[in-house]
Amino acid sequence: MIQTSFAALSLILISWWMRRRGLLHRDHAQAFVTVVLYLAMPALVFLIVARADLRSDLLLVPVAGWAMHLVMLGVGLAVARARRMDRPRTGAFLTSTAVGNTGFFGLPLIAASGAGFSLPAAVMFDALSTAIITWTSTIAISTAYGSVGLGRPRIDWRALRHGIMLPPMWALLAGLAWNVLGIGEIPGIVERPLEILGAAVLPMVMVYAGLVFTPRGITRHLGDLTLVTVLRLAGGAVVGWIVGRALGLEGATLHTVVVMGAMPTAMMSLVLGDQYGLRRDLLAGAVVVTTLLCTLTLPIVRWMVL
Repeated sequence: MIQTSFAALSLILISWWMRRRGLLHRDHAQAFVTVVLYLAMPALVFLIVARADLRSDLLLVPVAGWAMHLVMLGVGLAVARARRMDRPRTGAFLTSTAVGNTGFFGLPLIAASGAGFSLPAAVMFDALSTAIITWTSTIAISTAYGSVGLGRPRIDWRALRHGIMLPPMWALLAGLAWNVLGIGEIPGIVERPLEILGAAVLPMVMVYAGLVFTPRGITRHLGDLTLVTVLRLAGGAVVGWIVGRALGLEGATLHTVVVMGAMPTAMMSLVLGDQYGLRRDLLAGAVVVTTLLCTLTLPIVRWMVL
């Protein structure tokens, strides 16, 4: 994971430099997201699940994800109240702290990090925990605390349906069907293109991160961002370990839950929070700082759990 994290950081900085030089533009970012979401990520998810040794403890992984989210929400709310944050600032702090980027960052990073982790567990964590949390809890917090929200939590059911019906979820279902029905090995003529697409997830996501990276506004929220970083990158790992052990998880499955808990702030928290009037500058700063620093902290977390 040390080499993978260093490569991820290098790609972020190189693509940021290319944007600064005019070789790439911020407008290109959406194209990278589209390719990852509709081609590369589904290929990676299908291969992982279709090849997996599906064990019963995988069913506990989404439970762990939801429990970790609720614990982090409680901790974040306590910190926000202690610091007397206003409502838009509180909402931004909560979503920055309690929701990690387990899909675009966590899944490809674990896939590229070698032994010691469970790729099926990573898929289950992202698809059945983080993905649903994004379209339920994140929107509920944003509508409750945002300046253009309703002042009370609300779930956008249309957005939820759209979110869970994106191609990675279809790939998860297809992979499960292939595996459970015992169809056999994936034909090479199909498998090799999927492998090439799946391998593109991590570099494309890191290039995307470099394109949208901006250091502006970080110093204005240094105190809040320091707390978000500690809670997200360190506190999330500790909570993941405690919850995982409480559920009886062990080995590669437990290691995966812990590392997924230490992922940076989810980019969708910025998108949805901005839509409903949370503090955009705080959310953007959290995404930037935690994404950069996690390339340094994740190897430490890996060393501690393995």
